[in-house]
Amino acid sequence: MDLLVRRARMAGQPTLWLPGIDHAGLATQARVRSHLAGQGVKLEELPREEVLARVEQWKREHERRIGAELRAGGFSLDWSRYRYTMDPAYGRATRRAFVTLHRAGLVYRGERFVNWDPTLRTAISDLEVEHSEEPTTLLYLRYPWADGSPGGIVVATVRPETIFGDVAVAVHPDDARHRASVGRAVRVPLVDREVPVIADAGVDPTFGNGALKITPRHDLLDYEIFRRHSGLPMPPDILDAEGRLTSDWVPEEFRGRDREDARPRVTETLRAGGFVDHEAPYVHAVGRSERSNAVIEPRLSKQWFVRMAPLAAPAVEAVRSGEIRLFPARWELTFFRWMENVQDWCISRQIAWGHPIPVYYCSACRAETAAEEPPVRCPKCDHTPLTADPDVLDTWFSSWLWPFATLGWPEDAPDLAHYFPTSLLETGRDIMFFWVARMMMASYFFLGRPPFRTVYFHGILRDEHGRKLSKHLGNSPDPVELIRERGADALRFSLVFPNPVDQDGMFGPATLDSARNFLTKVWNLVRFAQAHAPDGTDPPDRAPALTADSPLENRWILARWRRTVADFEEALSGYEITRAAGLLHSFLWYDLADRYVEVSKDALAGRRGEPLLRETRAVLLFVLERTLRLLHPLAPHVTEELWHALPHRGELLARAAWPHADEAPDDPEALIAMEVVYDAIRTLRSLRAANRLGATSIPPAWVRPSGEETGAVLRAQRELVLQQARVGALDILEAGAPPPAGTAPSVTAHGEFYLALPTETAPAERQTLERERTKLSALLTKTEQRLADAGFRAHAPPEVLKAAEEKARELAERVRRIKEHLAAGPALGTP
Repeated sequence: MDLLVRRARMAGQPTLWLPGIDHAGLATQARVRSHLAGQGVKLEELPREEVLARVEQWKREHERRIGAELRAGGFSLDWSRYRYTMDPAYGRATRRAFVTLHRAGLVYRGERFVNWDPTLRTAISDLEVEHSEEPTTLLYLRYPWADGSPGGIVVATVRPETIFGDVAVAVHPDDARHRASVGRAVRVPLVDREVPVIADAGVDPTFGNGALKITPRHDLLDYEIFRRHSGLPMPPDILDAEGRLTSDWVPEEFRGRDREDARPRVTETLRAGGFVDHEAPYVHAVGRSERSNAVIEPRLSKQWFVRMAPLAAPAVEAVRSGEIRLFPARWELTFFRWMENVQDWCISRQIAWGHPIPVYYCSACRAETAAEEPPVRCPKCDHTPLTADPDVLDTWFSSWLWPFATLGWPEDAPDLAHYFPTSLLETGRDIMFFWVARMMMASYFFLGRPPFRTVYFHGILRDEHGRKLSKHLGNSPDPVELIRERGADALRFSLVFPNPVDQDGMFGPATLDSARNFLTKVWNLVRFAQAHAPDGTDPPDRAPALTADSPLENRWILARWRRTVADFEEALSGYEITRAAGLLHSFLWYDLADRYVEVSKDALAGRRGEPLLRETRAVLLFVLERTLRLLHPLAPHVTEELWHALPHRGELLARAAWPHADEAPDDPEALIAMEVVYDAIRTLRSLRAANRLGATSIPPAWVRPSGEETGAVLRAQRELVLQQARVGALDILEAGAPPPAGTAPSVTAHGEFYLALPTETAPAERQTLERERTKLSALLTKTEQRLADAGFRAHAPPEVLKAAEEKARELAERVRRIKEHLAAGPALGTP
């Protein structure tokens, strides 16, 4: 996010990155509860006022820490606009949203099944439940016939402790095994209560024995079947808010026991009573609370809900029409699939920390009133006082207002008029539905406009076990510690390169080391340039004008910089963050440091004349200063420091103008020529290394160019090749001329290269050539097999197919040349 914000600001766009925090109601109260438990204090036993005081204290401590982390990371936030979802103005916005939706009939209170967290004693949304496969035991229980006849019906269950809430046994109407049982009655084991056997198409006949115990208050499917059979009685809750067995329907010996403790006890009692037909190991899906890890209890409960389907439609259309764009685009299908099947959102939470639900109840006329401010009297019967709803709103209910509530809504605030809709939301895909989709719904409903134009989903950093790094799991390293040890910019760069930002990836010391090494390389580049920029050197206001006498390296580096900037801008525009970082990494490390600086040292030392010294210095300073500007959003601290060490104009690099590719000239010929030159230098250096030639050895070399243009480049740049490859001569061989005797060969796309060897090393050249032939032949065979694959030819894009064919032709030509050299036989080894 900081990369994109700093780039926009340097490009002259009015830019706002607004900082703030939400109150994280359930998550924060869960952490405070755990903290107090470690001190021997039960949060549930504290008065509400003390709970709120403890949570507020926790919030203040962690708010300071969050602010310190953001500042340590160098994030360019506008701290003057800092917002908090529990501040008074934001509270008013939250109440306005609730009341408006309530009046529109989009917020309602009803008894429905919810995900109940018995540890935190609150309902949670579907998105806050994590599902996994877990092993258990499937019990096959025999329910005896109520008329006393032998046998009974066998029911399979993994939750024998809920047997006390059974009101029926259901079978599928088409299941021949149980057709004769429908209409009969059985007795519920351990309580001897008589219940009917009913037929319902909702039963899965393949599960267990095909018979399902119906416990309508503690299973959604059971509840749906119950509602279709009007004669069944509704039982009381047999599990309380903490997951303990309760009510008169439960035998006294089990009342008050936690469900996990009661399960084995009930099972043993069932065994002792002869009700267990048999048992089998079983793996089933278990939902656990994201916050407490408690197994979720399906519970029929009266809660507040938002009707989501009417709100979802405008958001779906916005993404489908392109009014809001998602990057990477592959997440659109996930977005549509969820939105088109969206369920109503449970927004009430049975906790202390959060925005109180702004609804008030009259004990006289039973009216409920939704109001932004607490009413003194009942608006229907004038009764006083009224009772406030005891629940609080889900944190996300306030967070879905963030794009506009932070800018002053519901007031006509200047910031709202100026900055809304916002340009970009950058976030993790794991909260696509928690937050992103809901912000779209809220913005279209309350303002009729999109909250942002673009959403960029980054990947998730994971630990060595594949788990995402998170505060909740406690497996995330402390960013302040990492910054203290490695530096803020090393941390920043390691987060975007080399692991793709839009994909999940591991995070560890190796990426931090790589980032630190890269920044050290940049530091050394600036030190080198600084040493060649005496006091009084003019800042690089523009790219130096080159002349006909300008050397290839100066033409090339300016053209390479131009291409890099164009590609960098293209990558950022498409939110290819890692590709953009990789372009700068490659340019600074390989093009500028390893190539240009090396070939320019003689010119910068004045050994090639004063005019070329001035031109080369100007080229180096321009390219380096402009590239520091490009790198600044990624590594602001190091680049700011280094920029001030070079000749510059302005007070801050952060306020310098964003570079444009057309500041430097395009020179396709120089780009092609330098690739030829570097191929020659690289090949001859490799031959020197492979044959262990010492630093003092300056052997002659030969090249048979692959074409006339390549030959012309090598003739023109002969001195550059001689200097960089440390060879004494570079002669051009005519086509058809025999290979020089006593040389080590190497074949590349640009020609055949030969390096003279001392007599005692000449016999090794055949081995070198044979190894190269073997390697290239294997690559050629693999490429030809791929091209012979009809499936590949039918489905590969044209550009991929063309590249494969060109690769095959190039490899075949290189293998042919090597075979010709080997056919020369003993002459190769003749001194």
